[in-house]
Amino acid sequence: MSYYIRALPTKKSEPKWKVQYVSFKKSDFKDSKAKFPKKEWDISTVRWSALGFYRYMTLEEAKIRARQLNSQLEIKKQEERLLKSEETNRNFQKRFDSVLPEEFVSEFEKRFMRKRDSEVDRGRRRTSRALLVWKAAQKMIVAIGIEPTDWFYSSYEIYDYFNSKKYSIRYIQTILKIANLWGYFISKKTGRAFLPISSPKGYERARLIDTYYNKTEKVRVASAPLAPEDLYLSKGKIKNEQFNWLYLSVWLGLRPQEIDNLKNKELLRIEENSNPKILWVFQTKIISLPTEDRWKPIPILYEEQEFALRIIKAQTIQRPLVKTLHHYFGKGIDLYGGRKGFVDLMLSKGHVLENISVWMGHSTLDRTWRSYKQRRKYHIGSSSPF
Repeated sequence: MSYYIRALPTKKSEPKWKVQYVSFKKSDFKDSKAKFPKKEWDISTVRWSALGFYRYMTLEEAKIRARQLNSQLEIKKQEERLLKSEETNRNFQKRFDSVLPEEFVSEFEKRFMRKRDSEVDRGRRRTSRALLVWKAAQKMIVAIGIEPTDWFYSSYEIYDYFNSKKYSIRYIQTILKIANLWGYFISKKTGRAFLPISSPKGYERARLIDTYYNKTEKVRVASAPLAPEDLYLSKGKIKNEQFNWLYLSVWLGLRPQEIDNLKNKELLRIEENSNPKILWVFQTKIISLPTEDRWKPIPILYEEQEFALRIIKAQTIQRPLVKTLHHYFGKGIDLYGGRKGFVDLMLSKGHVLENISVWMGHSTLDRTWRSYKQRRKYHIGSSSPF
């Protein structure tokens, strides 16, 4: 909400402007179909003097005064937000201390959450993802207000909490894993029995999944696959370097960062004398394996992949913007689109999933099947020896 000065150049008498009050509150324009809805009111001249406006003011002087009033309104809103935030934090801290005693929380984090000194990255301790999930678990524990010994018998109340938060099922499972760890820890400290909360199944699982995907706010979902035929349609429309970047993604199944890393000769090797040729790509994303085990092989079996090698050697690649992909291929496709379609592309050519999983750089076959195989697509044909 703010004050606005509207110029009236065709008005015969002075002043040739008026004062308006503009509101962007949704409650003031419930039925508006405008892209950026707002509601305006004219301020009566009777109220001008109380607000610091006078008839003899020029248009610029009136605008300056309006900016002063808007600044005062903004300062007042900030103070109100700060007071509300402080009150919320105080109330939360009271509830937090009652169910999560500080001395036990500190010991729990030191034992299970914090990284050891050997896991320091370039002199700075990396932030553990587990700590972020632990924060979410703490909010759940405070919100439900139930003792850990009773969690097993109150699973529906806990599922209702997750339903109200509209979390994804995978995030819920991660939070429950940390929460159960805390429940076991605190119950052992206090000498009480503890039964873990089970992961939601059946109806409860379906309900949580539906709530997550039906929420009005934007949900980040996995990219749709980018097929070779769809990529070829963009030839000549997008920059050649960006086309080449996507080409490597489609025909080699590389991660976005791996394609960018191809400019570093230390992160790739090409076995020219082997039959077939082998492209070895270093996986910078994988940090839990020894260096020699972080190289993944991709056999060069097709003319399209031979062309991909020539692109790599020429270094004519540039990562496109996501909005560029949305413009030419639709909003469902992002930088992982080519990699997303690689599994079915290779299956359609007769290769077995075990080999494709190795080319993708996955540690398990389940990862390839669960995250990259298109459920509605099937392939009929003999298996390739590769």
